[in-house]
Amino acid sequence: MPLASVLRVSGALRAIFGSPSYKPPMLPSVALEIHDLSCRPDIDTEKLVALLERDPMLAAHVLRVANSPMFRGRDAETSLRSAVLRLGLKNLGEVVFEIALHMRVFRSAEYSGMMEELRRHSTACANLCRVLASSAGLDAEHAFLCGLLHDIGMAAILIVLSERRKSEAALEPVVLAEVLSQIHEDVSAMLVRQWKLPDDVAEVVVCHHGMAAVDNAPLLSSVVALADALTARFNFAVDLGPRSSECFDSDVFQAASTKLHLDLAPGSSLEKEVRQTLAHVDEALKHKGAGVADEAQAQSNEPHHKVKKPIQSHPAVPPTSKVVSTALRHRPSWLGRLGRALRRLFS
Repeated sequence: MPLASVLRVSGALRAIFGSPSYKPPMLPSVALEIHDLSCRPDIDTEKLVALLERDPMLAAHVLRVANSPMFRGRDAETSLRSAVLRLGLKNLGEVVFEIALHMRVFRSAEYSGMMEELRRHSTACANLCRVLASSAGLDAEHAFLCGLLHDIGMAAILIVLSERRKSEAALEPVVLAEVLSQIHEDVSAMLVRQWKLPDDVAEVVVCHHGMAAVDNAPLLSSVVALADALTARFNFAVDLGPRSSECFDSDVFQAASTKLHLDLAPGSSLEKEVRQTLAHVDEALKHKGAGVADEAQAQSNEPHHKVKKPIQSHPAVPPTSKVVSTALRHRPSWLGRLGRALRRLFS
């Protein structure tokens, strides 16, 4: 291991992320507002629809998710209102936040393969966190958010390194892997705080590897650590090499399972649910990947990627008026793109 290179790059990255001039990848304000509102019991559907109408590309993705294998009923949804009703408030908040990450954060031409692994891993980990937290009697929706964001620091690091590669040579793979392993937890917490998400999310993502995640961290850190171990066991991890923190750690797996009082022995009901959840994740990713190439071309200057979504089936919602948005009619530059996306979706 070229330790000097690792220390040099890690130090330079920490200086960049700690600088007042550093600007994190920006999530759409609409996504942050919807995620916040979806946690309130008194919010009405029309207000959420009105917010979605402010971001037509986000709206197109929400429609796609509402018609994905995980949520689709007998009929396809063609209006935002009916899509919102089908998804439900909690699912909508998660869907929109996830979409926003994939549109604006998990994007790097230089590290596209690793970014794709991060998207897949984060989706799997988020859904597993929901299952594990629910089984342990913890807040499943909060756990989902922690799982979704736990490795977001890796994406931020890759984005910065992509910029540096314009003037510097590419890092050796072994150096890159070690740097990511060493500092991504701290960077994840920093991003969570800069996005003004709850402090307890930052407390979880800053410590989700090793025995420290089980012994000296919030209980949800054990959930994330256990979900991380399961993604490694079932080939949903980010490949950083055989010595990385992303590999399966049997000691952490056992300690976290014991602390959460969860039975994940082969053949147990929870282990079967884990397998089913990961199968649903793969199914959802394949569905959402079908239109990526066309939409990426249409939005080449504005990063976005597909969502991955929860695993519970939902009953169909009776169709309402097939009006996507009156606001869209006043934004012709977006309307053409949205129309093309919808035609691909329902063709």
